[in-house]
Amino acid sequence: MAHTELPAPIVAACAALAQPLAAWSGAHRDQPLAAHEQGVLSVVRAYLPALLTAVLQVATQELDPALTTVARRCPRCEGRTPVHQQRSRTVQTVCGALTVRRPWYHCAACRRGFSPADTVLGIMPRARLSTGLHTWVVRLGATAPFREAARLLTDLTGLDVAPDTVWTQTGAAGRALRATEQGAITHLQATREPDPATPVDAAPGLAVVEADGVMVRYIDGWHEVKMGLVGGEQDGRLVAPSYIAARADPTRFGPMLLAEAARRGLLEVVVWAGVITGPTLAHLRPVHLLGDGAAWIWRLGEDHFGSRIETVDYYHACEHLWSAARALFGPATPRTSAWAGTQCAVLLRHGPRPVQWALAQAQRRGGLAGEARATVVRERAYFRTHAARMDYPTLRLLGLFIGSGAIESTAKHLVQLRMKRPGQRWSDAGADAMLALRAHLASHRSLARAA
Repeated sequence: MAHTELPAPIVAACAALAQPLAAWSGAHRDQPLAAHEQGVLSVVRAYLPALLTAVLQVATQELDPALTTVARRCPRCEGRTPVHQQRSRTVQTVCGALTVRRPWYHCAACRRGFSPADTVLGIMPRARLSTGLHTWVVRLGATAPFREAARLLTDLTGLDVAPDTVWTQTGAAGRALRATEQGAITHLQATREPDPATPVDAAPGLAVVEADGVMVRYIDGWHEVKMGLVGGEQDGRLVAPSYIAARADPTRFGPMLLAEAARRGLLEVVVWAGVITGPTLAHLRPVHLLGDGAAWIWRLGEDHFGSRIETVDYYHACEHLWSAARALFGPATPRTSAWAGTQCAVLLRHGPRPVQWALAQAQRRGGLAGEARATVVRERAYFRTHAARMDYPTLRLLGLFIGSGAIESTAKHLVQLRMKRPGQRWSDAGADAMLALRAHLASHRSLARAA
């Protein structure tokens, strides 16, 4: 495109930018790169609003002066409405403060005003931040304390946003995400189908579900936050995990985890089986379900998943063996370490049956009383209950997970790094919004603008 064909507003804005850049060059000859970096950045930042304004004038038909007197249909009643006045609106953007002067319409029948230009530009009613800047602010607010997030934004972009704004924008985004999650749960419970508002993103390979909990300090004390992970298992690796997190009891968290499983394609029917005169059964996608032994996890699998492999985390099982060893031989003795180490190795190589036998033999030898005996009885019951979920030799042979390390690490990267900093205490609402937001971002999903 020849120079004469370039839009005049954009050419003028670029020419205005060229003048201070030329002045900087003349006044800072032979300066180090760092000086020029900062100088050019400062100049460009100062002129970005003008550049953005010029682009909008050229690219937005609703800002064309020739159309400012044209009547528009009211979006509510469809009545034709003449221009009421020209109004200016200022919005903070990633390019700085932007002031747009656009036609404003007022429908006499509906008694409400509207701006087609705002609709075209995607500027939400009463929003002070553009969608782009809102996304930056929310990401920073979900990563660092709000005051620190505001400082980071200023240091990296030159944009000034108050810590209170970071707080309100971050909270609104988290609440909007939680509302969307609740909508998916309600739809799933009513239809047994994933919510069409959240398109299915099927997990690759063998579907895997993990769950665990982590303690977070609230205003009224410490409470457990439950976490769930849904992903794919391929070649011994976890692929494309997604997350949910909430302070919730199993009756509330179970449906949340199930809705996420539906979103990841775990409730899809892979084959229909049956005969003409008999019932036709839906066979769902196989699932590998891992947990620390909590009963609600297995109930969730039994109620909602079809073909599945249930696995108790091997390292949790080893903790139970160490608990038994301390009851048998004392809290810290050579025999304690030797017995626990041997049994952990046996469990890994041969499964739970030899371990069950060893626990039974240790109890029969006598000499146990009180709390020590109760501990051994409890651990025997643990291995008896979960024996079918401890076939570690077969799992290793098949190249499948034997531990829920992925959800264990989730406690740190999703919850602790943001929500367990020194002195932090969370309200119920603030924590819930932050958990929803961090789980959403950890799942590599885009941010929807909170109303």
